[in-house]
Amino acid sequence: MSIKWNTLKSAEDLELEKIEQAANSVRLERDRLLRGTDKYLLPDFPNKPQGVTEYRQALRDITNQESFPYNIVWPVL
Repeated sequence: MSIKWNTLKSAEDLELEKIEQAANSVRLERDRLLRGTDKYLLPDFPNKPQGVTEYRQALRDITNQESFPYNIVWPVL
């Protein structure tokens, strides 16, 4: 059995992959929450909830949080 040395990853590479996986998970959840509010933006939607625009912006700003991607403060509508 031979080891392919060029396929081994450093601890730094593994940590970067872990961070990227966590970031992708947060982005998926953010996108799911944004999709859940898309209907409120339709011009004929009755009674758009107050604060939906700010909520959507806060969701888009999730990746700017200092603790991203591990300790996210999720906005509430």
